Amino acid sequence: MSNREKCIAILDSFNEHQLANIANMLQAALDAVSEATDDAFCNKLADDYQTDPDKGQFISLAEAAKILGVEL
Repeated sequence: MSNREKCIAILDSFNEHQLANIANMLQAALDAVSEATDDAFCNKLADDYQTDPDKGQFISLAEAAKILGVEL
């Protein structure tokens, strides 16, 4: 029996009120996983910035526009 089939069998044993609680718990778990993924992404961005050799090297607005091909 697959995990999906096991889960469905367990869910089938709950009444509607219990299913509402289970749905809320599953949503909370999904939100936590999603938040953890977001946190990992943000932490990687911060780590990349900290190890960037050009960190703190500022350029003027005119130079940034030139690099981007924008005329001011």
